[in-house]
Amino acid sequence: MVQQEAVIVRNAVKSYGKELVFDGLNMTVPTNSIYGLLGPSGCGKTTLISCIVGIRHLDSGKIWVLGGNPGSKDSGISGPRVGYMPQEISLVGEFSVRSALYYFGRINGLDDEEIETRLRFFSELLQLPPYNHLVKNMSGGEQRRVSFVAALIHKPELIILDEPTVGMDPILREKIWSYLIQITQEENTTVLITTHYIDETKDANKIGLMRYGKLLAESAPQKLLEQFQCSFLEEAFLKLCNIQDNTVTLNEARRSEVKDTDNDFLYQDQNQCETTDAISKYEVVSEHQVSRVKRFKALLTKNGIQFLLCYEVLVFAIVFPIIEIGSFIFGIGGDPKNLKIGVVNDEVDNCNFDSNIGNVWSDEITCHFSNLSCRFLHNFDNSIATQEYYNISEARQAVQNSELNGLLYFSQNFSEAWQIRMEKSFSTKHYDILASQIQVFLDMGDMQIGRFMQQKLFHRFLEFYEDIMKDCKYSSKLASLPIRFEEPIYGTIDFNFSNYMAPTFILCLSFFLALTLSVSIIITDRMEGVWYRSIVQGVKAEEILLSHVLVQNIIIITHTVVIMLLLFPIWGLECKGPIFTVMVLIFLTGFCGLMYGFLISVTCNDYFTAHIVTTGSFVLLLMLNGIFWPVEGIPSVLRWFSYASPLTLPSLSMRGIIYKGYSISEPEVYIGFLINVAWLLLFFILTIRFIRSKSL
Repeated sequence: MVQQEAVIVRNAVKSYGKELVFDGLNMTVPTNSIYGLLGPSGCGKTTLISCIVGIRHLDSGKIWVLGGNPGSKDSGISGPRVGYMPQEISLVGEFSVRSALYYFGRINGLDDEEIETRLRFFSELLQLPPYNHLVKNMSGGEQRRVSFVAALIHKPELIILDEPTVGMDPILREKIWSYLIQITQEENTTVLITTHYIDETKDANKIGLMRYGKLLAESAPQKLLEQFQCSFLEEAFLKLCNIQDNTVTLNEARRSEVKDTDNDFLYQDQNQCETTDAISKYEVVSEHQVSRVKRFKALLTKNGIQFLLCYEVLVFAIVFPIIEIGSFIFGIGGDPKNLKIGVVNDEVDNCNFDSNIGNVWSDEITCHFSNLSCRFLHNFDNSIATQEYYNISEARQAVQNSELNGLLYFSQNFSEAWQIRMEKSFSTKHYDILASQIQVFLDMGDMQIGRFMQQKLFHRFLEFYEDIMKDCKYSSKLASLPIRFEEPIYGTIDFNFSNYMAPTFILCLSFFLALTLSVSIIITDRMEGVWYRSIVQGVKAEEILLSHVLVQNIIIITHTVVIMLLLFPIWGLECKGPIFTVMVLIFLTGFCGLMYGFLISVTCNDYFTAHIVTTGSFVLLLMLNGIFWPVEGIPSVLRWFSYASPLTLPSLSMRGIIYKGYSISEPEVYIGFLINVAWLLLFFILTIRFIRSKSL
């Protein structure tokens, strides 16, 4: 009669690039037994285990686990029929002992009462830390004990343990082995355990000796000692290593060094013939299934607890938007203060504004001026301080040294030239025109300051000119340009720059806050090992993603509410359109950023790469979305990329709602929603595709 096998590996080949990990490896793990896989560090044990549980895939060869290929419906992997303890701790660091074990119990179908019973049993058996201790605050040995219990808590048929006793004291190690022997004998459990402690496997039913990716031998420990006539397994392993080093194949070594006395010592082709029977017998085993609802509820609970226990995230969700919006409100759009402009006045030595503010008087013939330069400087804008210089060269040098933001120069006959210019108009001589001009030298190295000063000087000149017209008994409108700007259809004449930026800023903030929050979530799960461990226990990658999406949406809603409160009621930004439409657009943009973050998280293998991609995306989208410069100023080819980006058209939609009062029925508005939904679906589809490639 053929013995039923729990794990069968045949002709397994696996490599990383040019490095061959194992080539043509065969292994057979009987049911209801302990199989010890021995070998030095780096020999391929962990890689083989990861292939058995389905985390990695063979280049060629076959693996059967509990009657089928890992990941197939016939196999116990993935699912609760297997208990898996990886070499890493693979637990959520923010979880307590109780939370960690409840999570693995729930995803494997146990109710809370069963979990509590098992928790008390293992706590007494293995002296677990107090239930409320956080995993991240435990010692390495304590963490491994909790990880060990997480693999056994649901009483699986097959237990796969990768270096479970590293860092444990001998007494606990002995307890673990005693318990494993007990469950294989009493509960029909199969245990596959890897270790590099050879003496540990003396109580195993069968051991495999692995070196340089080759399984040197596979037999019961006592039979192996008898075959090599040794007292200790170390001696037998040493002899097999010598045979391998002498470049003799295992079968040749057996024929030349050892008599064929036991079929279990080295591989025989007949094992291949047994595979079909072994698999067929497993087909009648009823599957231990866990409902998706129960599993998903466990994931939501895990993600929710993880979120609530991470205080930094809570602070980020509430405080960071306040800081960002406060910085925008107080840092953007205000007029510059404490600017300095030099004055070189060759017309008047000293403009004493108490007594000398320039004179304008009119007789029946003409209008007379004196000291107009003092009139211009009187009541000058209080945001710009004037400083007198007596030499234009000295003043220019001060501008070049960044001591001044600009320089005004009045000629010696400034007022007389003004009078001639008004009297003779078109017949005014060129030198009189030059003398009547105020010469301005600005530091345009800082363009914003330079443009601001230009605007202030133009505004002051218009006031100055209107005052002269009034004093000369003319209409002040003669001082204005012959063009009249009526009340704008949308917005106001003095529209603040921060108001212009606000709609785009709102969406950028929502998008990148969600992106920053989600970009590291899947990476953290993978790096902690929780991702792969959950997958082995039957959790679907899509379920993990969806559970994260639902929890993170709570943060997006929080962001949306905080943004709306700060910008509209508190800051006083007026919204002429439906406020609910604004809220939905902000939420959709945040959701879009969330899914983009998940896409980055599943495609990048480490935080550094993910943050590089995030930063690059931030700069690119910020430059192209029109927040700093109109999209119409972008070259035509690049403009289409801008319109297709997740932020440009939604920003135009937001501006249309807030300042023009548009509803969602307007094309300018709903196109932004469509762009958001399109990107959202694209990110979701790509994320699902990549996420499946990283699961069983």
